[in-house]
Amino acid sequence: MIRARLLVAALLAAPLPVFAADMPPALPCDVPADLVAWPHGFAHIGAGLQPGGRLDVLAIGSGTLLGPRGGVDGSVPDHMIEALHAAAPGATLHLTLHGARAATAAEMLVALRKELAAHTYQLVLWQTGTVEAVRKLPPEQFAGTLGEGAVAVAGAGAGLVLVDVPYSRLLESNSDLAPYRAVMEQLAAHGDAALFRRYDLMRHWADSGELDLESANRRDRNNTAERLRACLGQALAKFVLGK
Repeated sequence: MIRARLLVAALLAAPLPVFAADMPPALPCDVPADLVAWPHGFAHIGAGLQPGGRLDVLAIGSGTLLGPRGGVDGSVPDHMIEALHAAAPGATLHLTLHGARAATAAEMLVALRKELAAHTYQLVLWQTGTVEAVRKLPPEQFAGTLGEGAVAVAGAGAGLVLVDVPYSRLLESNSDLAPYRAVMEQLAAHGDAALFRRYDLMRHWADSGELDLESANRRDRNNTAERLRACLGQALAKFVLGK
């Protein structure tokens, strides 16, 4: 069973057990194993994916986290939940999606703390960094905000997955993404969060010609964007499942 709610301004140790259907559906894009590998596992979610278990996921981020109509349906976390449900059909999965266009990490942190105080989650997805890069906000301020968020998530007994910035030639031509990517990589290296490498995945697909939203013609752009969300969502499920 899958349940979801939308709020708009909707762990790390052992590997997961093997389930009867222990793989998400076939990925709609090529996903190199090294780009979705997280060797530490997600101990917080194991029980939630067992038959009769319950997994509550909080996804928080800016506009790219939302679905095509600005809601849960068709969003990256929604595709992730569908793939997790296929891997663990006997579990109840609940997704809360909190997305706000042009939101900074500092603004997301306020919403994150409110959600953690009001509800119990086993897994938190935090997509951030793009707005900071575009606005050229201080990377050290960004690092402090993410650190505070990681402490809050750990204190709530949940696992944290950071979703880094998207790959975009236009974005890179106008913004310096490297300092913000480095902040997220450092947090993950210290064991405070897992890092889902959205940037590297999207660059791999664009470079291979498999999936490149920026080069898609106008007629195909919506379908390409939909496929991109599906690819990222199922890759996230693969990342969390460790498969």
